Amino acid sequence: MHVHEFKPFANWRIVLLGLGFLAGFGVLGVRLYHLQVVKSGALEQRQMRQSVRRVLLPAPRGRILDGHGRLLADNQPNYCLALYLEELRRPGRWSNTVNAVDQELDQLASVLRLPRSCPRSRIESHIRQSLPLPLLAWEHLDDAALARLAESRRAFPGMDIFVQPERLYPMGRMAAHLLGNAGRSGFDQTANAEEYHYHLPGLKGRSGLEKEYDDLLRGIPGGQLIRVNAVGYRHDDWTSRQPVPGRDINLTINSEIQLSLENALAGVRGAGVVLDTRNGDILAMASAPTYDLNDLSPAPSPEFWRSLLEDPDRPLFNRAMTGCYPPGSTFKPFVALAALTQANLPPSTMFHCDGSFHLGTRVVHCAFGERHGDVDMRKAIEVSCNVYFCSLAQLMGYDAIVAVGQQIGVGRRTGLSLAGESPGLLPATAWKQERKQENWSMGDTCNIAIGQGNLLVSPLQMAVATAALANGGTVWRPRLLRGQAAGEVVSRANWPTAAVELVKAGMQDVVSGEEGTGRRARVAGIAIAAKTGTAEYRVENVPKKYGWMIAFAPAEAPRVAVVMVVEEAQTGGLTVGPRLQRVLLTIFADEIAAGGKAGAA
Repeated sequence: MHVHEFKPFANWRIVLLGLGFLAGFGVLGVRLYHLQVVKSGALEQRQMRQSVRRVLLPAPRGRILDGHGRLLADNQPNYCLALYLEELRRPGRWSNTVNAVDQELDQLASVLRLPRSCPRSRIESHIRQSLPLPLLAWEHLDDAALARLAESRRAFPGMDIFVQPERLYPMGRMAAHLLGNAGRSGFDQTANAEEYHYHLPGLKGRSGLEKEYDDLLRGIPGGQLIRVNAVGYRHDDWTSRQPVPGRDINLTINSEIQLSLENALAGVRGAGVVLDTRNGDILAMASAPTYDLNDLSPAPSPEFWRSLLEDPDRPLFNRAMTGCYPPGSTFKPFVALAALTQANLPPSTMFHCDGSFHLGTRVVHCAFGERHGDVDMRKAIEVSCNVYFCSLAQLMGYDAIVAVGQQIGVGRRTGLSLAGESPGLLPATAWKQERKQENWSMGDTCNIAIGQGNLLVSPLQMAVATAALANGGTVWRPRLLRGQAAGEVVSRANWPTAAVELVKAGMQDVVSGEEGTGRRARVAGIAIAAKTGTAEYRVENVPKKYGWMIAFAPAEAPRVAVVMVVEEAQTGGLTVGPRLQRVLLTIFADEIAAGGKAGAA
């Protein structure tokens, strides 16, 4: 019988193999510990970077209200039909998913009874650039379309109603140049240093107050995190920071006065400003022609935008603060102030008017060939005598006029917190030499004295100047936003009370006097001080006229200054007087109804 002999080395091999296995498990355990414990934080961050996308969430935009809380700019929902492509994806090539989305859009179009607004090229672009975000297939769905969708028995995977904010201007055309507009924001609207991969469109100010106070109105954007898979489809999301709504802003504008001013300017090219003489608050500011702000929200159609740009009446141009015009005879009250305060001439200073003023070979005539005879300063303001003011300028010189012009802010911006304001022009004696290589002449001084020549002002500047005359010399920085510093003084003119009262009396005669050029602006029971103006200009060698009127009321205790200019006017008195009267009737409607007690604050 064969007996098997025991070999000790076989046990040794088994032990060695077991030790090898143990060592392998040990290395694997150490490695797993290193990956799952030691490096878990770093690996998790790496995984997050690869699979998580940051999305910018816009904040609800603040509203704009007038001084009485009436809405001038609000938000409205834009109901959109959105498709989430992760629920429509198909295996294989990307074109399979595009085909699936394309077919679903065709079916949705038949249910909505609306033409498709999302072509195939847009689906392909969305997949390449914004795959984790919803694809907006239709915008501005009305109630009928939403009802048809709700009543449909078809199941549409990946479909949802997505709400986008849009700007709404309840008053339409009113204060269009002042408010400006807000449209879809670009990606750069956030000031956060954090990088975002995508953003959902919000609203951003494009012009006017919407742009000037965009930082206040747009609020603070929020953020959302989206987890995507290796292909790029979204499969989870959570909000990391809620948006902070923008602030509402209250303006100094009075909607009733604003609407009255715009109605008064309807059908003409021109502008107007109504200012509170006691603190510089802008109660109304309008430019004509105008346009409906809702046609620009969220973006104008190319055809509409082209029509605005090509319109010869330039409806986009803000004539109230950017337009510059020669002020005509509305500058004469300030020339009278210059004579009284700078040249120390007495108010009884008298000149004889035979209808024309001769300066060398040049002749300046009074309007309509009028011959006013012997007139003093008060009478010269009432009848707007060119001969008197040319004679006055010759007597006192140009420096006195420049001094008062600088005091009232001519030739510089008023400081309004709105971009685009023009400084106008108050030419110095050196200005003509620099620009035209000609010396300043007495003819230039005479031109400025009657508001012609190179003198240029904006309606806003004239409103500030008129308010300064009304309140005795305080030049306010005009204010549009309540909450800003109220009653900010730019400068104070040290005008003697007697001088101011003399000029005011002459301006009252302009409206109440039998020969006054502003009689068409009379309002029963309200004492009004005003001055008309007509400035000549040419377009392609065709003579035309700017018609002006400045006014403040009640004359004995002024509260408002009103300024209006109309392009292609007959005269300031004929064309602007009745229009300005309508505005005054609105401003003092309560006092007129109460029996003309307009002096109360």
